[in-house]
Amino acid sequence: MLMYNCKLYFILKVICYIIVNLFLFANNINAKEYRCIVSLAPSVTKSLYELGEEEFVKGITLYCPKGKIKKEIIGTMLEPDIEKIVSLYPDLIIATKDGNNKLVVEKLKRLGLNVYVMEAANSFDDICENYYALSKKLNKVKEAEEIINFSKLILEQIYDGLKIFNKLKLFWIIDSNPLYTAGNKNFLNGYNHYTKTVNLYENVNQRYFSVDIENVIKRNPDVIILLNVWNNSKEDIKYWFKYKMINAVKKSKIFVIKTENIIIPTPLTFSRGVIVIAKIIYGDVFESE
Repeated sequence: MLMYNCKLYFILKVICYIIVNLFLFANNINAKEYRCIVSLAPSVTKSLYELGEEEFVKGITLYCPKGKIKKEIIGTMLEPDIEKIVSLYPDLIIATKDGNNKLVVEKLKRLGLNVYVMEAANSFDDICENYYALSKKLNKVKEAEEIINFSKLILEQIYDGLKIFNKLKLFWIIDSNPLYTAGNKNFLNGYNHYTKTVNLYENVNQRYFSVDIENVIKRNPDVIILLNVWNNSKEDIKYWFKYKMINAVKKSKIFVIKTENIIIPTPLTFSRGVIVIAKIIYGDVFESE
């Protein structure tokens, strides 16, 4: 009986040893440090910089933030140079479901490359969830939690500080020619929420779509914001001056905002974007809050 108990004890000890080592091995896999990362979207690149991973980012797209360290430009979001990406021998490629070409992503996967695809972001909550998921992939959860909590604190303070009772109608201009705007299926509506404004086309269940000037006049926006994603500039503001029946024109509430301040969604850039929008819309009123 004693010998049997000793054998049983030995077997249990071995099993425990194996389980512990398997657990540690699994954790080491999950916490893998990637040394050559290729980013296929500006929001991904910005997230990587914020999480302290810039030194490992070796390839970025043409419109990604450049950062402090030189990197290879691997083409655009929709048309990346696959041959150049492969030549970098990346151990991780990060794409986005809503920004990158699905066929390109699938081709990269078929080549045996490690591709991580971030989910679409239709709200601030989505942005935070995606950011946190990426941080888990990179073993940067602590950093992500600090950034997310800090961003939420800023948003809460801004929202509570704005004593607005009549919400202004805001017309987003994504592109001027043709005229493109935002519906309710994207994160721009989050800016409306935290600045206590209303998207002029909040009733349209689309991400982005074209509109005609007659319909914009009919809806009569109080504020017009041009995002210089493509060709929008201060020159495009002058186009609207002839439509003096629009409230935004009457009250000189037409603005151009740089894309890096608003259209590259991370928790931190989103909170900064809310500050930028609140300042240009409310001016001294916002500053005094």
